[in-house]
Amino acid sequence: MRKYQQLALLLVSCFSIGVLLMYKSENNRLKYVLKYVNFFGRNDAAVLRRMHNKTEDDQKLFVSALSKPLPVWQLIGDNFHAYSAFWNRNELVAGGDAQVLVVGNQGAVVDFRCSFDVGGRKVQGKFRFQRDSTESVIDDKSSTFTNYIFFCQVSRNFGHPEYVSFSDITAPIKRQVKLRLRHLRPQNVPDKPHTLKATPTTAPVKVRLPATICVDLVNFNMSSHYAHNVDALLQFFLFHQALGVEHFMVYNYDVLPEQVVLILQRTNMHLYALPFNFPFEQINATTRLRQILQSDCLLRNLNYAAFTMLLKPNELIYPSSHFIGKLSMQNQLRHYATEISRFELATFAVCFDEHKKLLLDNVQYDPEVKSAYKLFLYRLELPPAQLLLPKATSVELPLSNGFAHRYGDCQNVGHDGLHDWRNGLRQDLMDHIDSLRDEVDLLI
Repeated sequence: MRKYQQLALLLVSCFSIGVLLMYKSENNRLKYVLKYVNFFGRNDAAVLRRMHNKTEDDQKLFVSALSKPLPVWQLIGDNFHAYSAFWNRNELVAGGDAQVLVVGNQGAVVDFRCSFDVGGRKVQGKFRFQRDSTESVIDDKSSTFTNYIFFCQVSRNFGHPEYVSFSDITAPIKRQVKLRLRHLRPQNVPDKPHTLKATPTTAPVKVRLPATICVDLVNFNMSSHYAHNVDALLQFFLFHQALGVEHFMVYNYDVLPEQVVLILQRTNMHLYALPFNFPFEQINATTRLRQILQSDCLLRNLNYAAFTMLLKPNELIYPSSHFIGKLSMQNQLRHYATEISRFELATFAVCFDEHKKLLLDNVQYDPEVKSAYKLFLYRLELPPAQLLLPKATSVELPLSNGFAHRYGDCQNVGHDGLHDWRNGLRQDLMDHIDSLRDEVDLLI
């Protein structure tokens, strides 16, 4: 009997030791998580709060505010297609104009009539057009289309138009095509950043969102190693969310992998699906297509966000501060003149290694790789006409204020070899980037 009691005591002791070890292991894991929550100084556990579902009301409000009406290529006349139309009411004088992003057959004659629909009433407008800003600097004779901005102008106030109509005078069959207008000065938006209550007003709307990002999947190579890496695509969104960006307008949304979409839907990010059913061949048309997306992105975000950028999923920005808070980018850039609308970011062509877990662990770049376009951070404080000028006022940001990475395959390295992009960065900026890396590491 005594032997059985000793055996029972031994079993109880072993079980107790096992429970103690398991408790200690779980306690260490909890301390690890709390360490990072405290490290980021967020007593509301901001990292963890992102993993919740959005309500239906949230979706309806923001989709209505930023994505509607959906842009779609629509035939107007025989030789032209319109993508999106924006109504801009004059501030100081009566009237306003519609601005429409259009592409047309190379060499086609531009001759249209236009009018507005206001509550079932037709108001005749004055038509004019201009070629897109890139047309003056691109000499691509192989292109089959030309970019335009169509204007339909009125000189008196007659209410808020819902549609603008165009009729091609040169077409054999005259027909009017109606385009739904998006108002550049909206009437209903959230009453302050990060809240969802809408406040109707007829006054010009103040900036509500710290920043938005437009995602270019039209010109992005979806067959690249980067595009096939789910973690890399997720990090594009998670990293910019860590900077304070929670609203992403994704052009050609349908090509985004379903696995990525399902994961992002569990966060409180707002993804807006914008189609791009382009009617012409896209061969050797990257610059022209990018300009269309850039123009739509700027006009779509005007009066909704303080900053915006057009980025491919393999392009990440590393500003010296977040887009929210006392030391936000907006406050840091206040010493620049207000007429400066865009800030150029130095861009490093970083070698992408799919075996590395985090993008920031890729430290080698090729200094001899040159891009066909520059990356600009746009400050949306100027009228749309000034934002879309061919030579909009810009300034190049120093590395201490921010830079960008463009990840890709380093197959043909230049004669100067690869360099470490961390060399030359100030320690405070490197510490800021490391803190962002740790935050993404917790989420990925």
